[in-house]
Amino acid sequence: MACLHGPRLLNLEKTPPHLQFNDLILTGYRPISTFQGCIRSLFYLHNEFGNIYTHGCLPIIYITLMCYPVTCILALLTYSLISAWGILCATTARSNYGRLRAFIWQALFRVFLFLFRWLGDGVGSPASLRLFFTMDMLAIMGGLVNLSRVPERFSPGLFDYWCNSHQIMHVLVICSIIYMHWGMLEDLVWIKTFQCPVLE
Repeated sequence: MACLHGPRLLNLEKTPPHLQFNDLILTGYRPISTFQGCIRSLFYLHNEFGNIYTHGCLPIIYITLMCYPVTCILALLTYSLISAWGILCATTARSNYGRLRAFIWQALFRVFLFLFRWLGDGVGSPASLRLFFTMDMLAIMGGLVNLSRVPERFSPGLFDYWCNSHQIMHVLVICSIIYMHWGMLEDLVWIKTFQCPVLE
């Protein structure tokens, strides 16, 4: 896929400060670019190339809370706002810890939703719960691998382009999304025959 000659790539010291969050990735940084330059970067090798090609909780909220329509709408709006805030915080964070911390409220919201379904107050396919649990565990593992900076911690510079912690995190997130897809399929089959009880 990497078929074009791109611009001269930067080393860590010459890359913009907001991209210097992993001091163990030494080379291969893209320079600041225009929109067209970002599109062009899809076709030449740099240290985020693997991330680009390896990289939705809203349906889960909807199905879990479908018997509580007002709560469901409020939950969907709240989660959307929390997610937008997390993205803003992550894009302005100056460290890996800051990026991970940006999504803590989103993670807590999902834990609450998981517990709500597990305790029997929410609804959804019984088979999907374990799939959603696996989904979140894979995402957490990805975050921890990214924070730990393994394997580049043991050999700085060797993993600049491939197999660094950030790329491993992306692969784990893709696996997480696959489990979310499987859980949603279970819920979609289940929802065909389910009707909320009439509240008196």
